[in-house]
Amino acid sequence: MNNFRFYQLVSIMTLTLLVFACEHETDTFDGPFLVDRFGEFAVLETLSASQSTVDFAAGENIVFSAAFNKNVNWVLQITGTESGAIKRIEGFDRELNADNATWLGGTTELPFFKAEICTVELLVPEEPDFINSLDVEIISTKIYEGSLFTDFETDAGADIFFGNFEFELSPQSGRQNDMPAAQGEYYFLFEGTDNVVANFFVGLININSTITGETYAQFPTTVPEDLYFNCFIYADGGPHGIAVIQFVYDTNDNGVFDDGTDEIFQVPGDFPLNWEGWQHINHPMSEVGISQEQLEKIVSIRVLLISDMNAQPDPPLQVDFGIDFLTFTAGGPLEL
Repeated sequence: MNNFRFYQLVSIMTLTLLVFACEHETDTFDGPFLVDRFGEFAVLETLSASQSTVDFAAGENIVFSAAFNKNVNWVLQITGTESGAIKRIEGFDRELNADNATWLGGTTELPFFKAEICTVELLVPEEPDFINSLDVEIISTKIYEGSLFTDFETDAGADIFFGNFEFELSPQSGRQNDMPAAQGEYYFLFEGTDNVVANFFVGLININSTITGETYAQFPTTVPEDLYFNCFIYADGGPHGIAVIQFVYDTNDNGVFDDGTDEIFQVPGDFPLNWEGWQHINHPMSEVGISQEQLEKIVSIRVLLISDMNAQPDPPLQVDFGIDFLTFTAGGPLEL
């Protein structure tokens, strides 16, 4: 009988401990969960920045801070007042700190930022009446990785051969700053004539590797699988233009581009210009079918504008695009 009472007592104590343990776990889990889901939103700390000016080129960054009473979806949007560049940082937390809200100078939407004042806005989509904002100033911009081929910031002179087939390019074609470039102040514009001629091969440029100061293009690696070509292309959404990018290998080792003699390698697929705004184009050089030995003697990059005459109405519509910031990176595409 004593043994029975002993085991009965042990069973009651064990059950009691389990009940208390379960209640404790439930309290720990449901409390924050219920506040996050149903609690009224409140701001504990308004948006602030670790510094009001930043020198990205010197390796500085900005940490943004804020705090709420519960976990929320938040969006930090940084907009360049001159460039129009946009950087977005998003998260689901109850605070912004160095772990989730550090800006290293990059962009989410092209163009790149300039040395400029930027407006920073903190938004909570589920709380449309809430907004915090402040301004920060970029003293110098982020230095991007890779080997720059050209960004058209200086007049290339004889380093760029301009090819205009039967006057099918408009006088506007060439180095321009009539709108925000993807990077810096200038980009290169291809603009075909419209309602004049039946455009097909509208125009091209050969950008000689001497634009880099060397006979052949300089790369961070010559392993085709590890080397990425990057550029930014601007399109206005017109459906009939096609951009083509080619690389010229110096077949006869004379250090200059010889049309009809040197070997051409083309980025596969071409680029139908059916989007609006600047877009980051990138491809591993292994996709163009070039070898490591041939990469070491790239003497020119050729960029062409083609009109899709199979789809054009009569008379044909204008085709155009802009290109900027041709660069090569190792191990992956350029990180914006």
